[in-house]
Amino acid sequence: MLELKKKAIIISLGFVAILLLGTLSCVPQRTKRTGKDTKTSKVLKPVTPGAEAPAVAKSLPDTSALAKAAIPGDTTLNKDGIAVTNTDSTASDTLSNPDDLQNTVQYTSEDSTIMNVDLKEVHLYGNAEVNYGTINLKADYIRLNWITNEVFATGTFDSTTKKMVGEPIFQDGPETYNTKEIRYNFKSKKALIRGIVTTQGDGNIRGDKVKKDNEGNFYIQKSIYTTCNLTHPHFYINAPKIKLVKQKQVVSGPFNLVISDVPLPIALPFGFFPFPKKKEIGTSGIIFPTYGEEPNGRGFYLRDGGYYFAISEFVNASVTGQIYSTGSWGLGVASTYSRRYQYNGNLSLRYNRNRSPDEIQRKIKGTATDDYSIMWSHAPKPRGTSTFSANVNVTSNSYNQVQETNTQKYISNVATSSVQYTKTAGQYLRGAASIRVNQNFGQPNDSTGRREGGKTNISSDFSLGVNQISPFALRNPQGRWYESFRLGMDFNGNYTLTNQLAAIDTSYSSLGFHPVYDQGDFSKSRYGRTELVEFNFKNLGDNILKDAQFTGRYSIPISLPNFKVLRFVNVTPSISMNGEVFTKRYVYAFKGGDSVSIRKEDGIGNEYSFSFGAGVNTRFYGTKHFGGRRLEAIRHTVIPSLSFSYTPDFTGDNYGFYQTVQVNELGKTMKLSRFRGVGNSVGNGLASSVISFGINNSFEMKLKTKSDTAATQFEKVSLLDNLSLQGSYNLLADSLNLSNISVNANARIGKNLNLNFNMNLDPYAYKPDPNSTFNTTGIRMKEYAITQGQGLAGLQNLGFTLGTSFAPKTSEKDKPATGANSTTTQEQRDFVKQNADLYVDFSIPWNVSLNYNFGLTKPGLSNAQLIQAVQATGDLSLSKNFKISVNTGFDFTAFKPTITSLTLYRDLHCWDMSLSWTPFAGNSRRVSNYSFILKVKSSVLQDLKLTRRRSFQDRASY
Repeated sequence: MLELKKKAIIISLGFVAILLLGTLSCVPQRTKRTGKDTKTSKVLKPVTPGAEAPAVAKSLPDTSALAKAAIPGDTTLNKDGIAVTNTDSTASDTLSNPDDLQNTVQYTSEDSTIMNVDLKEVHLYGNAEVNYGTINLKADYIRLNWITNEVFATGTFDSTTKKMVGEPIFQDGPETYNTKEIRYNFKSKKALIRGIVTTQGDGNIRGDKVKKDNEGNFYIQKSIYTTCNLTHPHFYINAPKIKLVKQKQVVSGPFNLVISDVPLPIALPFGFFPFPKKKEIGTSGIIFPTYGEEPNGRGFYLRDGGYYFAISEFVNASVTGQIYSTGSWGLGVASTYSRRYQYNGNLSLRYNRNRSPDEIQRKIKGTATDDYSIMWSHAPKPRGTSTFSANVNVTSNSYNQVQETNTQKYISNVATSSVQYTKTAGQYLRGAASIRVNQNFGQPNDSTGRREGGKTNISSDFSLGVNQISPFALRNPQGRWYESFRLGMDFNGNYTLTNQLAAIDTSYSSLGFHPVYDQGDFSKSRYGRTELVEFNFKNLGDNILKDAQFTGRYSIPISLPNFKVLRFVNVTPSISMNGEVFTKRYVYAFKGGDSVSIRKEDGIGNEYSFSFGAGVNTRFYGTKHFGGRRLEAIRHTVIPSLSFSYTPDFTGDNYGFYQTVQVNELGKTMKLSRFRGVGNSVGNGLASSVISFGINNSFEMKLKTKSDTAATQFEKVSLLDNLSLQGSYNLLADSLNLSNISVNANARIGKNLNLNFNMNLDPYAYKPDPNSTFNTTGIRMKEYAITQGQGLAGLQNLGFTLGTSFAPKTSEKDKPATGANSTTTQEQRDFVKQNADLYVDFSIPWNVSLNYNFGLTKPGLSNAQLIQAVQATGDLSLSKNFKISVNTGFDFTAFKPTITSLTLYRDLHCWDMSLSWTPFAGNSRRVSNYSFILKVKSSVLQDLKLTRRRSFQDRASY
């Protein structure tokens, strides 16, 4: 009986305790703070219907049943104050509705955590944080409501600093939003925000009141958009309403631009600002044109407007156009492509139809002029056994003169292009193919102002080869002398087109007969002089292709074993076989008197030859000792070389390379080449025995080191890297045995001065050509120049360049980061490398380059042409954000400055400013010009700029 009473008392006390605890749980209680912040962490997890789990987790779904449900009687509070369902299997489960939450809700706080069971709320104080899936929310105060599935966050007022602290930072995946207050619903994914600051692409958006929908779009009131990252931006776009389409673009209603807190009076009805995608070069969109006037050119214009296509992360394209008030127009297509670790490049195609600004000239000529430009650059990443590269720059003669405003492109008179492919197979086989285009744009016509007389050469080359092998050392080489015997094979072909048609030799004095050419093959306008025709489709079929010639060359080089004579002389014997393949041949016939007819025939022909010889070379030194304080000695190194080669006579009829032709009534005959024609000096098939000679010299001095702690006691300094003289002498030639003598030298004077020198000397005399007024060079005589009173040798050309550069030494810590810690991508670094002229390096304090160029050309008896100029380029960083660049020079021949340009660069934080001025154009047909550009750095607002330009075409006064 006593035991039953004790049990009844215990049960009664238990019910009283439960009632008291239930009453207390209905009153919000805040945990008491201690001397140190106590951090609490709770987890609310999604619950499977019918499973045993905490009642709090089951109450998270936002349903009407849950909102009205009462706490069941089988719940208690654990030691943390969390309501927990009893584990008694007989207890009824009134919270068995499906849970709408798909992820675990985790929350922490450093100050305190308060749970209100009746209101189903959790209050978090002090550095609170809530995580739900990809969503992270941090604030000084956060309130969770598991009935409405809402979270509310705001900062708290600090009475010490009189500022709000711990304001909410809301992160949804990669996107981060700084706010003053936020209310977010986990279920609907909608939010109401007050005071938002977020970064999107290159810009950031700030607004007062914001609504977020379940698709991630933001509707912002009283908003600004800017690419300036300062708290108080230098400029911004002010708009009453902005819609932020997640990770795509910003769309605004009416807006105006505010610069330095000064609103501009010009407003636009709407705005569209796309965000560049991280793995793409950009986002498709409209390219706004530039506008202006060419006062003495094509009139008013809209230029370079069009559309940009972001096709993929590997390739993009832009289509732009131009239109002028005089009727001129233009179209252009440009594309950039890149494949990491494989290749990158860009392609540009442009066409312009130009009409004269003079109405009278348009009526007289009746036609417009065409300009075109094809530019292609392809750079492979070295890998595998094959490479493909391209650097194409093909333009019409006057394109740069009419279309370009860039100084260097405008004054450029030449353009070169090449496309190359190489392939190796195994250890010995190799192959290559290339196409090359060389252009000379000619000189401006005084009446039209356009360049005329342009020369274009297009050549296609290919080669196949087998590297030299040692057939006697392929297996188990023993080091025997004959094992060094090697042989290989090379074959290469060339097909050339040019609009400068070669002169046809009709001189009796040089040929020994009067040639009669077939008019279907040769034009009379080419008799005795070259003919320059315009490079177009009409002339391509009528003249250029007829004059084109394919030539294939092959050789079998053989290396014989080397040996030494008298220990110091190296002897290298050699045997070689080479030949050429042609697609056309010449047929000759005696016409009577002293006339011979010449006509062309299509057909494959082959001409070969072989030769053998030997080379000898050695090396010796001369040293002069001084024993001075620093100068210890000067050493002179001499490397003489001598070689001999013999080629048999291949003019015999049994070879078929030459045709024996009667040239006069007396029965005189001559051997004329079936493949090379007449009047050229490229091989004559006769036997030759040539001795080639050369001598190389170098000078260096030996100095004592200045420092006693140096690792070596002496240091070597080069005085003259190379001074060489080379030539040859044909023992079997009937005349003109000695070749021209070439002299070359290069040296590094001190640490910064470089010298390059070259000279070509002709040992034979020249006399005037009595049969041609166009041949100012004259006729080369068989006598030496010294015997005709023309000096030891005739100077054909001479040139030298003296250059130096100065720049401060930079340490590794001063260099910009390009590795793993760099914020730039590999694609961005590749783009900067390909377009270095578009960027300014402020990290270099200063840089100066000086070059002096001297050139003299005087072939034969012609007048000497002299080129003498000094060129100076440099830049100076006046501050870390201000740089000045100068490019100038002086032409001593014309005795006036060369084209001179002065450029100022200013980094204005979120703006770039540049001023380029050309005070001296260097030509009477060009005028001074300038360009001023003030633009926003960000590519998103690249059209937000101020431009004033006066180009080379603007020949009116300022």
